[in-house]
Amino acid sequence: MLKDSEIKAILFLLDDPDEEVVAAVEERLYSEGPEIISTLESFWKGDEDPVLAYRIETIIKNIQNRELEKDFTNWLQSENQDLLEGCLLICRIQYPGMNPDVVHNYIEKVRIDAWMALYSAGNPMDRVKILNHILFERHGLKGNQSNYHSPDNSFLNRVIESRTGNPITLCCLYSIIAQKVGMPVFGVNLPQHFVLAWCEEPIPNFQTAYQGPPALFRKDFGKILFYINPFSHGQIFLKKNIDEFLDAIKVAPQKSFYEPCNNLEIIKRMLRNLHFSYTEIQNNEKRDAVANYMKLLGMGGEMNEGEGDNSEE
Repeated sequence: MLKDSEIKAILFLLDDPDEEVVAAVEERLYSEGPEIISTLESFWKGDEDPVLAYRIETIIKNIQNRELEKDFTNWLQSENQDLLEGCLLICRIQYPGMNPDVVHNYIEKVRIDAWMALYSAGNPMDRVKILNHILFERHGLKGNQSNYHSPDNSFLNRVIESRTGNPITLCCLYSIIAQKVGMPVFGVNLPQHFVLAWCEEPIPNFQTAYQGPPALFRKDFGKILFYINPFSHGQIFLKKNIDEFLDAIKVAPQKSFYEPCNNLEIIKRMLRNLHFSYTEIQNNEKRDAVANYMKLLGMGGEMNEGEGDNSEE
């Protein structure tokens, strides 16, 4: 790790007229990784030369982007592709310096609230109603009807701060918490909307669920009993309601519209929605950044689709 005095000396070389020297300086700083960011930020904020300050800012952004690319690739190659960790990666596209502990601590607080309230609940519908009360009444979560296409609706840290989100982020938060108290709830990739499905149990014993059950997987559970719409305060509905919805939007039924999808498909859809949101507000820099992460996940042919959750229910 370079010392502060060494970093300061190297930064002066960013003014060198030789582009090869500048490129070599940048690569040297990149090689230090994210640990150098706090030091670079202190120089950036105190530098009165606007050109040098801009170059330092650019280096910081490039280090953050490289680190995020690496973390997206590692997540993609991981065995379980954890949903919460995938959501936190998406948060870093807009908020690279976010503290993930804020999100983890909030989820842990809600999990404990839910575990205590659900302790004596029996059947699945009663448990959903109790969790709905915890999330939507006690914690005030709701769908963002007034600013539906805001990019912030796609970032779990902002959803937790504002208590508002779009269908897919609310579904992610709901299912993450539900699974932590042993509820077999999984995401369903419905066109123009995103919902959840409750699958047939077994349920982990609540005595052991206090610390959170092992990760839940769709393959370990039976048929779907009903669906849940967190964007509508956890409304419970059935397969026939999906049939009616598909008929209303004139989309032919497909098996994937009824069955839970995997976490990779959820993260892909979140990126697709975010790409659409940035396109709508003409933030080309962030739109292109999202497009880069979409390519990493094998979505290179989807840059112009703009489908996602872009219609209100």
